[in-house]
Amino acid sequence: MLVGCASAPLDWVALNGAELMQSDVTRVQGQCDAEQNTLTQNSDIEEFDACMLSYGLIRQDAIYDAAPYLVKAAAVRLNRDLPAMVDNDTRLDSVTQEGRTLRLNHTIVDDVVDNINISYFLQVVPPLVANNACRARSTVLLFENDVVFRYSYFDALGAKITQFDVKHSDCQRNTSASAP
Repeated sequence: MLVGCASAPLDWVALNGAELMQSDVTRVQGQCDAEQNTLTQNSDIEEFDACMLSYGLIRQDAIYDAAPYLVKAAAVRLNRDLPAMVDNDTRLDSVTQEGRTLRLNHTIVDDVVDNINISYFLQVVPPLVANNACRARSTVLLFENDVVFRYSYFDALGAKITQFDVKHSDCQRNTSASAP
């Protein structure tokens, strides 16, 4: 038997998309083992997984089922810092969660729907947004687990301009389109 020639796939992944080494997992497992031993003599797998999750690690086989909770947590975290300007013309006002969908509500702060060329807006904005969303390390795990990012845009008076979704398949198209 050869040892150390190949590494087995990790059972755990980092929620933030960071590359994870076995030594990272081992360190956190040791911390969680120590915490559980001080709290209780019973080794409860759910408590252990909750501890690992508190350090930003989740079992690979649990991600899909946990995705709606991860989306809800993302909405809560993002809303703490909102509203916030995302560029000179666009403000992210709020984020909501519906199952596996994360809805991001934006306002174009200095224009009204009657003055916006919707056709041009849809030609330019969705590909730009998809490119940015697909490249963000923190969104990859969500996309891979069927989470949809729904972008809603409103004008300065609150009238709806448009709405579009970014899904995992959009990231695959985006990647293949930019490949040489």
